[in-house]
Amino acid sequence: MKSKISIFALSFATVCMVSSCLGDTDNTEEAIYYDDTAITGMTLGTLLRKSNSSDKESNIDKDGMVAFDGKSYPLTINQYAGTITNAPDSLPVGTDLSKVIISGMTTLNNGSVALDSITAWSSAQTLDFSKPRALRVWSSSGKYSRKYIVTLVAHKEVAEDFSWNALDADNDIKGYSGVKSVVCNGRLVVLGNTASGTEMKALVDGSWKKVKTFGAGATMASDGTQLYVADGGNINVTSDLTNWQSISANVKSVLGVCGNELFAMSTSNKMMVSLDKGNTWAEDAIDDDAKYLPSSDINFIATDTKGNDDIKRAFFIGNSASSANAVVWSKIIEEDPAKDQAWMYQAFEERNKYALQKLSNLSVIQYADVLVAFGGKYDKIYASADNGITWKENDKFKMPTGFSADAASIATDDKGYVWIVCTGSGQVWKGRINQLGWENK
Repeated sequence: MKSKISIFALSFATVCMVSSCLGDTDNTEEAIYYDDTAITGMTLGTLLRKSNSSDKESNIDKDGMVAFDGKSYPLTINQYAGTITNAPDSLPVGTDLSKVIISGMTTLNNGSVALDSITAWSSAQTLDFSKPRALRVWSSSGKYSRKYIVTLVAHKEVAEDFSWNALDADNDIKGYSGVKSVVCNGRLVVLGNTASGTEMKALVDGSWKKVKTFGAGATMASDGTQLYVADGGNINVTSDLTNWQSISANVKSVLGVCGNELFAMSTSNKMMVSLDKGNTWAEDAIDDDAKYLPSSDINFIATDTKGNDDIKRAFFIGNSASSANAVVWSKIIEEDPAKDQAWMYQAFEERNKYALQKLSNLSVIQYADVLVAFGGKYDKIYASADNGITWKENDKFKMPTGFSADAASIATDDKGYVWIVCTGSGQVWKGRINQLGWENK
């Protein structure tokens, strides 16, 4: 790959012509030398990194290192600052920066490059870039030079690894008999079942704050900025956890939000939809028997569709007494609600060996473009990359070491974090795939 270079940094060349006369009849061609020069391109060659569990044994040398092609990591040249670096596209974790090969170098007007201003550069050299190092390019006239500081950086984490951090355990959460969690305006909000009803708490500036109590069986959902709580025939709405609006609604439970549509279950167990943030409701169409709708361990997941920002897909996933497996429903949601499709029941065929199991305390999220499910004994994680048709054990998404829960709820935020809230232990975990953290910095 060619390195980036600002064309405004290259000044017009001053030409010096030096001629020599070897005789009256000798027409020797004149050599042209230039005072101006710059490094215009630099390419990394073969590099070494520490091996990991995904590497084939045949690719690992006797020192436990694996060779890879550095040209996939372009270098950026800043002519104004006189710097060359591979940031922000860092090299893989474990790269040996003390043994670097620069396979290619281009200069303006045939300038000559020296390392640390002394040693001439060669593509056969193995160089130490464990610390920033100077390169100097000399003009072809030999009169002028420019200095560049080369800095190479490598990741300190494996891109695909999942890193978890434990927050302080909470005694109230420990005692909940069930829990639901969402993220609203950057705050983790939990709704826990107690002996007297349901209690809402929020993680504010690292500390848990009690927000409000509701009746038994209250449910909640969020679109990221608004929080909706269904309680006793009312929809309670807030954006700041302080000021609440109560809307009378004939709904039993609120499910989730996708696009501009809020979904709920009515008191007669019918799918309902609101296009005005819960003020009015209408029955929503389904394409199969309502007995297959989830009745416990309910999850609602709103996703974008690739290639079309105007179309979204919602999933309604949980357990039903009418199915030996978990049940998966999905719905295509258009920008124009009049074009919405009915909810579709995605029944698992008998030949499908990868149906989603009927796990107790089933929790489902979308993460890194796949649906992720866990529950039961929490010893296995399942992922679906085909919109809920097949669910296979996933080894990239791993539960935290020391995880303990009678029941757990999982939520995600817009910074790539996954939050797990655990009853029985009161544990609260926050984690993400390392690479998603790099993208959000």
